[in-house]
Amino acid sequence: MDGAVVGSGRIDAKVMLVALGLSLAAATSLGFARFAYSLLLPTMRTALHWSYFAAGAMNTVNAVGYLGGALLVTRISDRFGNRRSFIVSGIGMVVALALTPVSAHLVPLLTLRLISGLCGAVIFVIGSSLAQQAARGLSRSGAAVVLGVYFGGAGLGTALSGAIIPAIHLRAATLWRVDWSILAVITLLAMVGATFASLQVGDPPVRSVGERHLGHYRPLLPALIAYGVFGFGYLAFLTFQVAFMSHQGLPSSRVVLSYVLFGMVAAVSGFIWFRPLAGHRPGLVAASIYLSGALGAVLYLVSTALWVEIIAGILFGLALMSCSTAFGVVTRVVLPPSLQTGAMGVATVAIAVGQSLGPLVTGQIADSHFGLAGAIGVGGAFIGLAALVSLFQRTGAA
Repeated sequence: MDGAVVGSGRIDAKVMLVALGLSLAAATSLGFARFAYSLLLPTMRTALHWSYFAAGAMNTVNAVGYLGGALLVTRISDRFGNRRSFIVSGIGMVVALALTPVSAHLVPLLTLRLISGLCGAVIFVIGSSLAQQAARGLSRSGAAVVLGVYFGGAGLGTALSGAIIPAIHLRAATLWRVDWSILAVITLLAMVGATFASLQVGDPPVRSVGERHLGHYRPLLPALIAYGVFGFGYLAFLTFQVAFMSHQGLPSSRVVLSYVLFGMVAAVSGFIWFRPLAGHRPGLVAASIYLSGALGAVLYLVSTALWVEIIAGILFGLALMSCSTAFGVVTRVVLPPSLQTGAMGVATVAIAVGQSLGPLVTGQIADSHFGLAGAIGVGGAFIGLAALVSLFQRTGAA
């Protein structure tokens, strides 16, 4: 079968197609179900008369659901198997998105965001585990490419959201309902493709009873803390980035450009970082990835010039999902295959805690005299802190 040579490993064409199919799960769980909300926030806030705190609470509740899913995913997958859990969670995600336009009241909307977060975590974690399984037998560089393709799906979903959501163009207060309906249809199509890909991969090894203790993940502690701090920073930034640009009076085309740019860069970033991640210091590379994201976020505060926005979008896009790829590579080095689903589950708990706090805290900052610029600045600062923490991760000899 035709293959693509990457580094010292050979990636079979079928493996790459499976990775691309699974990447639709990442596009669903993060790109469509989570990141797209930032594009809808300005029109929903106007139509539903929300404060920035209420708007941030929508993403906080979604992150709480994500946290719940991350806490439960290993138990669910141990009991029902990865693929069955993956498929059922995909159905739940589609239903939650399809029901979102039905009500304009905050409580039902928060409930649906909670459900979509829970299903999204299960989809994302199991999808990453299936991608790890698809990459078994490959060199570290080859595995980094496969994982980069999977996690890059979230960037593709982000870019597609920025390109297709009509509310960002037309600003009609009623179109937020149409947008959620469109996202539900796209999610259904994506999960059909991801489900087919999941059927091409065997279930990852099930953890033994002795492997279900959290102490087994202690060698990953710096990476886990950095991942959680990044979760605080990047979701705080994404939640209010569109509102910040709109507040500056920038045209909707510039907002679309920003979202599409860092989404597309995120989609291909795995091909940029795979060689450094295959080296002796993936923890150091992870720190570089976080630093890129921090610089990108802060640059939005520096100038409204188009060239600055382009550089900022590229830098942020290089970090958006490559941090997950880096964590996956570190996990492959440090832990046996049977612990890798659990490791991504623990990492998803860490990032979900940060995601739960980020929009809520920065929503209060945005409502204060610091305004939206303060919220963006705090988000960028926390991403920078993740880079610092990541320097302490050790992986041993390559």
